[in-house]
Amino acid sequence: MRAHTLRNTHFLPFICLFFLLAGTASAQTGRKNDVIIKRDSSRIQALITQMSYEKINYRDLSKADSAATYIYLDQVARVLLKNGKNINVKDSIPPGRIPPDSVGQYADMNNLPTDPFEKSVVMANSDQLRDKYEYHNNRAIDGKTGAIVFTSVAVATLVSGIIVASTGDSPDNKTIGTSLAIAGPAVGVVFGLIGFKNYKIHSKRADKIKTELQRRNQPLTTFSITPHVDPFSKSARLGLRLSF
Repeated sequence: MRAHTLRNTHFLPFICLFFLLAGTASAQTGRKNDVIIKRDSSRIQALITQMSYEKINYRDLSKADSAATYIYLDQVARVLLKNGKNINVKDSIPPGRIPPDSVGQYADMNNLPTDPFEKSVVMANSDQLRDKYEYHNNRAIDGKTGAIVFTSVAVATLVSGIIVASTGDSPDNKTIGTSLAIAGPAVGVVFGLIGFKNYKIHSKRADKIKTELQRRNQPLTTFSITPHVDPFSKSARLGLRLSF
């Protein structure tokens, strides 16, 4: 019995060492997402999509909508990538970088709009407004295009159904034609109205953003060439951006 016990305890150190090494490796590579550590030591659990010499584009995983946003590098101390790489930013980027205009710079804090969208417009800086305008303008174009397409489908199916129903004496022709003349326009009109509604909503919001930029004497169009760094592939490139 004593010999059997000694043989078991002989392998115990190796078993402990194996689990210790496995735990260390897991701790080094087991990061589930990217982490942005700000200069005030707060952390952002993020999905980083792009890094440049100016800012980091990411999605905030702590928020339900996970909307795309960005943070300037002068606010960042370190970046912990989920592949295990750590990037020190604080030592290379001086603090206190002032963007063209800051959030809320043009807002009257004593008379902020009650509507959430209008409040987000007056509180946004001009770069954010140009991004918002591009988004809503594109959505308005998509809605208008959808309204035209589905309205055309409704008219086409109505005409086709009438032609099929009036052609020949077969009951099948009348059944198919009648179904086509009813179902096609119904579907087309419904989706056409949805597209038109989206066009009205986003067109109105794009106009409000455009008016706010004009109030600030800020251009609607920006042209910039920005260097970008991809931390995942360790590559760099120049990015050309035209916003309007």
